[in-house]
Amino acid sequence: MHRGNQSWLRLLLQLIGLLLVSGIAYLSVGAFLDPSQSTHAMLSSVVWATFGPHLVLLAAFVFVAGVVACRKKPAWLSGALLAVSVAALAGSSYITVSIITAVERAGGTINMLASLHLQSMQAGGPDEWVQLPGQDQEAARIAIYRPAQDTLAPVLVYIHGGGFKAGSITETDRDLRWFADRGWLVFSLGYRLWTEQQATWQLAPQDVYCASVWVQANASRYGGDTTAVAVLGDSAGGNLALNLAYQGAPGELAAACPGPALQAAAVVVQYPAVDPLAIYQHGYPVPGFEPTMLVAGYLGGDPYQYPQRVAAVSSYSYLHAEAPATLIFAPEKDGLVPSWSVYRFADYARLAGVEVELVRIPFASHIYNQMAANSLGNQARLSITKRFLQQQGLAPLPAE
Repeated sequence: MHRGNQSWLRLLLQLIGLLLVSGIAYLSVGAFLDPSQSTHAMLSSVVWATFGPHLVLLAAFVFVAGVVACRKKPAWLSGALLAVSVAALAGSSYITVSIITAVERAGGTINMLASLHLQSMQAGGPDEWVQLPGQDQEAARIAIYRPAQDTLAPVLVYIHGGGFKAGSITETDRDLRWFADRGWLVFSLGYRLWTEQQATWQLAPQDVYCASVWVQANASRYGGDTTAVAVLGDSAGGNLALNLAYQGAPGELAAACPGPALQAAAVVVQYPAVDPLAIYQHGYPVPGFEPTMLVAGYLGGDPYQYPQRVAAVSSYSYLHAEAPATLIFAPEKDGLVPSWSVYRFADYARLAGVEVELVRIPFASHIYNQMAANSLGNQARLSITKRFLQQQGLAPLPAE
């Protein structure tokens, strides 16, 4: 290749490398900012629990390339490439190691090779669908994931998130299959989502309660142990999971769906929407998913105009000393459900006498675990939940 062409190619590669590490450095800086205050911080918080290891490797590669090219001209570009790559490598490494360390301290495990091999959250769907009586056919469905072994299995009841507006019972399909493959019988419950024509602050809790009554009555037919039940939920589903597990069988819901209520022995929630006012006032306005719109849509209007509705959906309303043991995942950089609102709820739950374990995931955002299977966040969610359920005596018995 002609020497002039080589120079232009080298210059192009250096510019590309500088652009890449500049982006990593930009995201590293944003990871330390408040995600409820800027788009920069919000975007940065989304990245690290999923792509952290990849960004560390990319920064390391560009750093090595920068060392090799440091004596090449133009000197200013080589120097800039080396300096920025050092900053990007340092920042990305610190953030990624912080996430891994927090997971391991919480009793979770991380497989670094697996974290580089990201997969879809879809894994083939459930083993069976059940259609319950109801006007909304999608909301009245239950997805069932059955364990392979034919033994009495502990039961997991999962409630999806989506701002009470979106989401589906199979959006975390691979996670639900992961639990079933390890011996749990999993039921994923649907519920009515709000629309511009219909608020669902009463309907969604009724739907999950009625579905849970069905699970209580029918889980044994699928080999489930109804004395070993854990309720799981994410975001909006975390709110519904806590309220379902904590309040038992309140009069109105019990009248709508007669039958023995589900008796949860434990609750596992992630970034739960426990405080609608905190979300309404302080959540970052992601276009198309603005917290003010989500809360107002669910409640049927401005929450300050409907204080009784706010109290009805707030998880604070259901705190009591007999509530089941609770594991709460709180990503520290959640701009949608403000992280501090989850910390505060955990504190008040402890004051009420609830056994609460709060796991804080640094540099992680809302749905930090759902971007891809095998990610750092996804492995954290699965392994720490498994450890917690084992400690609560709600894990499958080891195969003989």
